[in-house]
Amino acid sequence: MKSLKNKLVFSIFLLLFVWLTSQCTSERILKKYYLFDEQIDSSWTKSVNLPYLPYSVIVEPFWINPAYKTKQMALRTRSHELQYYFYHQWAEAPDLGLRFLLWRKLKSLNLFQNCELALGTVYPQYGIGAVLDVIEVLEKNIDSQMPQAHIKARLELFDFKTRQVLVEHSFDRKKPLPEKFRMNQFVDTINAIVNRELDLFIKKIITRLQ
Repeated sequence: MKSLKNKLVFSIFLLLFVWLTSQCTSERILKKYYLFDEQIDSSWTKSVNLPYLPYSVIVEPFWINPAYKTKQMALRTRSHELQYYFYHQWAEAPDLGLRFLLWRKLKSLNLFQNCELALGTVYPQYGIGAVLDVIEVLEKNIDSQMPQAHIKARLELFDFKTRQVLVEHSFDRKKPLPEKFRMNQFVDTINAIVNRELDLFIKKIITRLQ
């Protein structure tokens, strides 16, 4: 009788354990991936007549600070310390994302006769390159009471044959985030900054090549 009672208690305990385990595993923690996104609604191109530039351009691979050449999103906790989010990642490394975003913008605007990512049958007159120094979440500190989105980069248009730089556009932007922000808010902020700076770069290109 005692043995039967012990078996019953054990069976109930086992069923309870299996049920609790199933409840925990049913709420899986998933990784989330984020993209650079063209914000068409805020584009300056809606209010201007863009010229046609009869040139071929190649958008070369961008250089990125090795500390940020990862899909994991970076969190700056101190001037000398970086941490990386595990469950929040870029869908592609930031240098690739920025390069493809600029290429898509230029293609959609139809500014150039050709705009490619690699050498093809048409030899380009101009090339575009970039250096991405920083892309991170800045933890709040004594200088800022709120966390911030931070991106620093330099974009260049150069003569493809001589490599002489004709247009340069540099920016180092920080924008505050809510104290308890969601990662989508960080990505939206970075996208807004990037789209604005790419538009300014494109305006400089138009002014130089017209």
